Amino acid sequence: MIAKLRNPLLLLVTVAGSLILFSGIALAAAQSALWHMEDPTKLVDSSGNGNNGTTKNITSTTGFANKGYHFNGSSSMATVPSSDSLNPELANIQITTHLRFTKPPSKAVGDYDVIRKGLSNSPGGDYKIEVLPRNNHKKAKAFCLFKGSSGKVGKIVDGPNLADGRWHTVSCTKTATSVQLTVDGQTFTNQVVVGLISNTQPLTIGAKSGGGDWYSGDMDEVSIGTF
Repeated sequence: MIAKLRNPLLLLVTVAGSLILFSGIALAAAQSALWHMEDPTKLVDSSGNGNNGTTKNITSTTGFANKGYHFNGSSSMATVPSSDSLNPELANIQITTHLRFTKPPSKAVGDYDVIRKGLSNSPGGDYKIEVLPRNNHKKAKAFCLFKGSSGKVGKIVDGPNLADGRWHTVSCTKTATSVQLTVDGQTFTNQVVVGLISNTQPLTIGAKSGGGDWYSGDMDEVSIGTF
C-alpha cells in the first residue's frame, strides 16, 4: 500500500507492516515505533513493538495527517518507557517528526525538546531532535544530536526557519559515519563516527525527562526506525 500525505516531499510506503520513509536520505526499514498521535489521552504505537506511552496536558488539533497533538509550551509532554527497540546500539537510526508552530523558543524556555531519549549525562549516550532559536529568538531551526556511549557527539543545526505556522517534516539520521538532518527534503550532513547508543532512560516527546525545554506548537506522525 502506498499512501501519499499532504506534503509532496514525503512518501510513506507500508510493506509487510514496516514503514519506509523517502525524505531525501536513507531508508528506515526496520520500524521501531510509529505514533500517529490521533488520541491526545494516550500515545499509541502502531509499529507492533508495544512502545506505547502516556500523555500529559496534550490536546487534539488538525494534524499533518488526520489529527495531531498540540503542546501548550509549559506542561505538555508524552513519555514512553525505555525498550530495546528504541536503543539503536550500533545500527543506523532515523527519527522523523512533523512540526507546526509560530513562536521560536523564548529566552526563558531556551530551546524546544521535540523528541529525545536520554540526557546529556545518561550512561550509554543519547539522541534527540530539538528546535533552537536563531536571530535573537526571532527564528527557529532544527537540531539533531546523537551521543555515543564513548562520549563522541555528532550534531548539526541547519535548514529554514520553522516558526512560520506551516507543517515541516524533520528527520535526524545517524549512520556509521555521519549525522544527517533533513528538513522538507533538503539534507545536511556532518561526517562523524558516534558509535553505540543504548540507555535505560525513557523517550520523551515535547519536553525533556522530568520537564523543561517545553515545546509550544503542534506535532504529528512521529516515527523511529533502524536500517
